[in-house]
Amino acid sequence: MQIRIGSYVAASFLLENDPNEWHALVLLDSNVQATKFVELHAQSCCYLRFDDVEQYVSNKLCPSEAAIDQGLRFAEGKDKLLVSCRAGQSRSVAMAYLIACRMQGTSDALKLLNPARHRPNRLIVSIGSALLPVPDALDKFDEWRQQNAHVRLSDHYEEIERELDVLELQGATNRICGNS
Repeated sequence: MQIRIGSYVAASFLLENDPNEWHALVLLDSNVQATKFVELHAQSCCYLRFDDVEQYVSNKLCPSEAAIDQGLRFAEGKDKLLVSCRAGQSRSVAMAYLIACRMQGTSDALKLLNPARHRPNRLIVSIGSALLPVPDALDKFDEWRQQNAHVRLSDHYEEIERELDVLELQGATNRICGNS
């Protein structure tokens, strides 16, 4: 199984350039509306709707066991899976980690995580790990977080921005949803 993680802009670019090559799992904020773009450019798609929160907040749509289970079930049997959220750094990374744990084990799943790019949402991993037949998924994730606690995402913003600039110069835009 090949898993790609990306922001809405990066995912839009990939789907536009490789139409019908990828299955897409898209995580939407509670206040955005999806376009038909993913449905038209992916082999299949699944939308999950919840905000990027790491604790329960009354005015936000929090991740749920049902939503995470839906995403895990959607990923089953897919050969090429694109997992996307607004920035491609938190929710999508957490879901990709869970999917990889289920399909490939924690060692391979941890290889998806890049501390200079990703801050996987722990609430999603915590909820989702209870759904997995992988008893150490949350423990291994927490170890990874602790080992990389010294890495600050803000130290890598310029590099991340340059990559986004390159995509935009190639015509990439967010085609997945309206602005949040």
